[in-house]
Amino acid sequence: MKKAVWGFFMIAAVLLAAAGAWAAVEPPLVITTCGQSPGAVMAKMSCLQAKLSPTESDNQLSAEGIKGKGYKTLMVTTGTSLKGMGAAGTDVDKEIDRVRALIEAARAEGMMVIGAHIEGMARRTDASDEASIKAVMPLADMILIVADSDKDGFFTTYAKELNKPLLVAKDALGVGATLAAYNK
Repeated sequence: MKKAVWGFFMIAAVLLAAAGAWAAVEPPLVITTCGQSPGAVMAKMSCLQAKLSPTESDNQLSAEGIKGKGYKTLMVTTGTSLKGMGAAGTDVDKEIDRVRALIEAARAEGMMVIGAHIEGMARRTDASDEASIKAVMPLADMILIVADSDKDGFFTTYAKELNKPLLVAKDALGVGATLAAYNK
């Protein structure tokens, strides 16, 4: 009986520690995109302005690229750019594969994962945009959007369905301040 009680307390302690470690958005942050849109660069600039640093961005970040680097938070922006994917020599399926492996590696590193959609309705127009959103958001610990991305209530409903916290920034410039405020 004592072993069962001890085991229960050990499991509870691990779960509480994990919950506490995932509660705050901590630098160093690394940001990438699932779809080669400029959202990751926009998010980086906003985070740096909000003093969430160090923050790095790499639109081709791989699973191997985060191992042992000491990052605490991974942000993956969603919404695709056909021009960006063409320039990067990739397509949405390859992007999704890269990001899924990246998120798996982030989990192994103990990182918090944020799924973000910060470029508004312009990045919710086609099947590629939808594929990037549906690939990232279920794997994220929280969802971060700008108000314009949720004009139709999609992300509000989707976050509830996924049982994920939803952070809403006024616009892309407010992303960093919204994350910093979440920490308080």
